[in-house]
Formats: sequence, structure tokens, C-alpha cells
Amino acid sequence: MRNAMIYVRHEPLAHLFLTYGISASDLLSDHLKVPKHLLLLPPVDEQEQIDPHTWFNIIDGADQVQDFLRSKAGQTRCWLDYSSPRFLQELTPNEIAELLYLGHAKTHLSSPFYYKLQNELVYLPLRNGMVNMYLRNESLFATFLANAINKYMRRIANEEPFWLRLRQQHFSRVSHAVYTQFLPLLEDGVVFDFRNVRFSREKISVPLLVPKARFVPDGILTDTDVRRLGMLVLMRQKNQWMMIDDAASADHRQ
Repeated sequence: MRNAMIYVRHEPLAHLFLTYGISASDLLSDHLKVPKHLLLLPPVDEQEQIDPHTWFNIIDGADQVQDFLRSKAGQTRCWLDYSSPRFLQELTPNEIAELLYLGHAKTHLSSPFYYKLQNELVYLPLRNGMVNMYLRNESLFATFLANAINKYMRRIANEEPFWLRLRQQHFSRVSHAVYTQFLPLLEDGVVFDFRNVRFSREKISVPLLVPKARFVPDGILTDTDVRRLGMLVLMRQKNQWMMIDDAASADHRQ
């Protein structure tokens, strides 16, 4: 699977996750409440619903939001949620200008969390396929990442002709305990390398790598380009994930 990888770099002070391989549809989960309102930053599509105050496109309704997040536009448009249409009408010209900058520069000029909007999330796709994702409640990212990991696991299972039983396996979610174990490591930027997943009857091992230079989505990562952190391992009998550091993961690579 070419480009089958997830990259995450966490900037905790900004509540920012720079990601690759996590799509807007991965934000949907039975464990999380779907936003009822989305504000789409320019460019404006005149064929879609437009808010008369900001002149930005909007998506109204939980079902419509789900459809949007699963669509191509949901992956490529810049957007943020908001709590109430009434408060949307109270945005000042300066606040609208800040939103325009946010959508244009793909980064924040001031806090990307607005009191009037009460937004929890800002989703800003970059031209290289990466995404700047701001989260007011950073713990939500654990669910987004777990969804993306399981997405790649299902794809790999469907492409492995010798692992028919793997296709029938239900992949458990990465637990909060395992997530908190590697969360501090995300500040250096971590690649979850699904291109080099190792299978056995007992476990499935996903290499965890830290690029030594700037991560480039279409770049080729060789052994000299990365530092090995360890493995994210699914123990198949227990159907539980665990993280093993590089020293302990030597046996898993054999």
C-alpha cells in the first residue's frame, strides 16, 4: 500500500495536530457527538447554502454534516464547527477577517477558538495532503487517530491473500492507556508505517518512526531518514494494542 502511513506532529501550546493519513471521515465515531453546524471557509460555492452575514458556506443538521465529512469536499475544504446560527450573526468584521486569514494561510493569527462560535474543531487541509487540525479538547484526537489506525488495518486485511482469517477479525480500538503512552512522542512527529506492517499468527506489528528531517508525504523514507521508536502491536488472541519501545521491539522485527 503506497503512502499507507499516518503522520502526526503535536503542538500542545497551540492545540494543533499536523496530520497526514487522517481524513475528515475519521472524525466520525459512535463515541462522539456529531456537530450540527459547520462553517466553510472561502472559496465560496454559490450553489451551496450561504450564510447572509458572513457570506460563507454553511452546513446545517447532523445528517448533512455526516454526509459532508464523508464527501470529497469534506476532505478538501477548510471548515470549523459552531454551536448556534444565532451567534454566527454576531461575528464582527474583524472576526470575519480572522476567519478569512485562517482559511487562506491555513494557520492561526489569534486563537482559532471563538467565544461566539464555541467551536471545538478547525480543519485546514494543506496542498501537500496534510491537515492542520486544531482541537479545543485535545483528548478527542485519541478517537480520531484510533479510527484512522483501524481504517488502515481493514485495508491491509483486505489486501492480504494469505490472511483470510484476518479479514474476519474485529480490530479493537487503541486504548486510552496506550494513546497516553505515545502522546508525548508526537511532539517530535511520528510516522505510523503501515507499508511495513509485519504479520504473524500471534500479533500484527506497525513500525513507529520519527523522521530526522521535515516529513514529506510523497517522499521515500529510508532507514537513514528515520529514527525507530518501536512498534504499535496488536496481540491477536487478546485483540489488544500495546506499544513496545525500540529496544524491546527488536524481537518483533525478527
